[in-house]
Amino acid sequence: MKTKRLKKQIEILLGILVTCIVLLSLAVFIMRMKDQQQEAAEPAAETEQTEETISSSYWVNNVEIPEAGGIRLEHIHIPWDSSRRPGEVREIRYITIHETDNRSSGADSAAHSNLLVNDASDMTGWHYTVDDHSIYHNIPDNEIGWNAGDNRTDPGGNMNGIGIEMCVNLTNDFNQTMRNTASLAAKLLVTYDLKVDDVRLHADFMDKVCPHRLITEGRVAEFYEMIRQEYAAEAASELDRRIEALLPVQPAEE
Repeated sequence: MKTKRLKKQIEILLGILVTCIVLLSLAVFIMRMKDQQQEAAEPAAETEQTEETISSSYWVNNVEIPEAGGIRLEHIHIPWDSSRRPGEVREIRYITIHETDNRSSGADSAAHSNLLVNDASDMTGWHYTVDDHSIYHNIPDNEIGWNAGDNRTDPGGNMNGIGIEMCVNLTNDFNQTMRNTASLAAKLLVTYDLKVDDVRLHADFMDKVCPHRLITEGRVAEFYEMIRQEYAAEAASELDRRIEALLPVQPAEE
């Protein structure tokens, strides 16, 4: 009888402990979301950062994301000895958005992945290529890629950005490509503990009108809104996964 009572008391204590952990995780998540909303509402203040402040807890490990927006990612890395893959590990601070500017009918993400993997005649390389139905991953996220045009500026696009190229070929649905890219960007933001403000355009790092269609068609704000919506949904899903991982497995009824 005493054993059953003790077992019951332990179960109650464990339940209280798990509840406290879940509530703490929820509070941290809500505080983080409020901070981001406040940053979006207030103008960015110009602050002078020391080197110690800049070198905070950014990710330096690669995560192979299985899917984004319901699309299974194709992870086909460029060979180590290719000039398109420097192989230098760095901190992940940004996501850099590009467009391929290749209007040829067959210039989809698979074609660009094939180019990166099999053609070592150029140094240019990026991490992901997205079209209206597929996403290819060719450089690990924690390695630099020469695509932002800012040389070795640190922090910068080449040294700290995950480069994403959006396909613009004539047979491609560009609206769907935007949605797929927003889903991928949101997934990367949550995975690497970044914020929507960390998504940059190629034009932010050098004097170039890229991504060309987004800029010239006046769709940059629309694209960022897509990312914000996808990020909110992805962050909520990630919180659910973390809470579920904390919950104890219920014993089978005897």
